[in-house]
Amino acid sequence: MLRRFNGLMLLAALAAAFSLYAIKYDTRRLELLVEAQERALEKAQSDITILTAERTHLARPERLEPLARLIGMAPIAPTQYERFAGDAPPDGGSVERAEPSASHAQPALRWREGAAR
Repeated sequence: MLRRFNGLMLLAALAAAFSLYAIKYDTRRLELLVEAQERALEKAQSDITILTAERTHLARPERLEPLARLIGMAPIAPTQYERFAGDAPPDGGSVERAEPSASHAQPALRWREGAAR
């Protein structure tokens, strides 16, 4: 009887040792996975910071203005704004459609004479 008990205890000890080894191996594998993901996250954050700085540098108005003028673009003229049917002037005045000019393709809006601004 004591021999069976010793045999069961030996099997239990071996099973516990194997389980601990498996848990230790899985823990190390998960640690490596987490470290790899943390490195990837840090690299992505670094890339985002660099790309944001590049976009900010490239979108500077003093850089874009000469380039825009080279391709024929100009600042928006006040006559190029158009109000939609549901929009009213800020002070409640009325708006009439002006004749389109050759300088731009969209019709402009002008304040009617005598309308409060």
